[in-house]
Amino acid sequence: MENPFEKIEKPFKPVPPQLKGKVMKDIAYAKFLMDIAGLFSFNLASIIEKTIKDRN
Repeated sequence: MENPFEKIEKPFKPVPPQLKGKVMKDIAYAKFLMDIAGLFSFNLASIIEKTIKDRN
């Protein structure tokens, strides 16, 4: 059986610039969507914390 962890130690293969650019754009787009979703969602932890503090 082949040890999959041996592949981790090997150097990375070169990636074409077009593919690298596409991946980086996709990551930036996903981060943007997460930031936008954060603006329009409730932070339940802070709401619960404020509610508990207000009751005391």
